[in-house]
Amino acid sequence: MKKLLLLILITEAAMCKSLVFPPYKHSYGIRKATPAHLFMFFGPRTRFDDPQGLATTRLETWDDPSTEKDDDEVVVYGVNSGQHEIIYNTSMWGLDLYGKKGSGEGQFLFPKGIAADSKGNVIVADSGNNRVVHLFNPRSKLRWKAAYYARESSGGFKGPSRVALDEKGDIYVADRGNSRIVILSKDGDVKQAIPSHNKFTFENGPTALAMADGSAKWSFFRREKIIFCADKGGKRVWKLDLNGNVLKKTSLPDGYSACYGAIDYYHNYWITDKNRHCVLKFDHDLNLLDIFGSHGTGDNQFVEPRGITIYKRYGQVFIAEQKGAQYYWIGTELKSASLNSAQNVPYELTIKATEYSFVSLFSLNGADTVYYMIRRMTLPPVFTLPVLTEKKLVPGNQVILKIEPTYSSYTYNAWFYPVTIN
Repeated sequence: MKKLLLLILITEAAMCKSLVFPPYKHSYGIRKATPAHLFMFFGPRTRFDDPQGLATTRLETWDDPSTEKDDDEVVVYGVNSGQHEIIYNTSMWGLDLYGKKGSGEGQFLFPKGIAADSKGNVIVADSGNNRVVHLFNPRSKLRWKAAYYARESSGGFKGPSRVALDEKGDIYVADRGNSRIVILSKDGDVKQAIPSHNKFTFENGPTALAMADGSAKWSFFRREKIIFCADKGGKRVWKLDLNGNVLKKTSLPDGYSACYGAIDYYHNYWITDKNRHCVLKFDHDLNLLDIFGSHGTGDNQFVEPRGITIYKRYGQVFIAEQKGAQYYWIGTELKSASLNSAQNVPYELTIKATEYSFVSLFSLNGADTVYYMIRRMTLPPVFTLPVLTEKKLVPGNQVILKIEPTYSSYTYNAWFYPVTIN
């Protein structure tokens, strides 16, 4: 019976992933938006045509303070670049379009990146028009607010491709044609350009821009304010402070390249790779944690993933691809685990996982469950926890490791592994 149980546990553990499917009641079974779904909403009015950036937020005007049941209901904005428009949801059941081809108010020309905040501000990298567009969504309808050209700074933007927002409303723009990041105030005034004073040079970049603001409500690192981006055609990633100082840079594995980037609650840096049809996950110190996905149309597969966005409170992840978008939750994948005797404590548990996770250790003794550790947090990439228990652990025997994500997905997902006591 115990051998059968361990076999079941190993089978369940094989499903443990850095991204997991949301339960049916959170997606109504639609975790892949396809051309057919889009046609149901709009008929011949539009089609997926070179989808690019994504942004998501929980609008303050949507909030009902009397309940938490609707707190995971978010608005998602998607750039449909080939149609020069934004696709977004006006509620949990309705979609709308904004924009058309052109260079005037309410128009775009091959837009790329997009960012949004809970106050209703939406920022679009209007790449073909060499400008950044500021829209506003009071509740369910996008409105034009302004266009920013940064002409007072080295002649203005040249093909801006990615944008990000911080808690003050400052706008971060990947101005790839000028090999720089431009920081604008919320009113569009140029505050700073990175790099400055020839500190360093971006090479064929920047791209995959993302900003981690520790002053945000849903942020684990409360004092950390950093910029992530990529250059060398997406083959190298950077971590910068807001003054443009280089904190770290590292190369992607051979053959991989960054397209779009996003930040989660723990300031992990997620990037899509359009050419290798996958998502790469780095921690906030740019240690590579995981490479998720492969080419195809099946589960955990992508066809040219582009924009990625994460709702930091609950770990909801949206990823655009060639002809649609996909919806995931942040999970956790256990790469390895070992339980060894230690010098100062009886045993130590060493975990290598792809996410901040809860871990528990237990064994089954007939009908009883004996716990040695209950819901301790482990940090990626590798973390060691003392096993503080008076219960006897016998070398050579096996115990069961339970691992859970720390986002809301832990209420639906947990994985179990047999671990040998060394």
